[in-house]
Amino acid sequence: MSFYKEESNIFYIYFQIIKKYKDYMEKSLVEFELTPAEIDVLTFLVNNMDKDITASEISLYRGISKGLVSRAVNLLKDKKIIEPKENCEDGRSVYLKVIDEEDNVVKKVKKINEKFKTQLIKDMDIKDLDLFLKVNNKMLNNIKDIEIE
Repeated sequence: MSFYKEESNIFYIYFQIIKKYKDYMEKSLVEFELTPAEIDVLTFLVNNMDKDITASEISLYRGISKGLVSRAVNLLKDKKIIEPKENCEDGRSVYLKVIDEEDNVVKKVKKINEKFKTQLIKDMDIKDLDLFLKVNNKMLNNIKDIEIE
């Protein structure tokens, strides 16, 4: 069996979660006629509403091209779902913010997120979940020290 197809392999597990999440969101938001890139951008912004996020960061963290993010951002701006906010630290970039947390699509994203998360962690003991989060946060911190050779 290939290294990446072993179900016990952490990369495979995370890939499957991300893939299922994207499919789940696309199917759940079909009524809003959003492109997959719009859904990626919007879900990232909704999941990080308490942070200042730039288009470059979305590209980096979602693993999609800057061009695709840019097109999605323009479409979401045209639909009055997101808006740019001034980045006082760097005048060359802007932060992207959800305009209205009570917008139907934003409320639906939040609802679907909760449903997905609930399904994902069902039958997990709280101690196991706490350990899982602790281990994942350690790995996230370790990523910062990994250099490409």
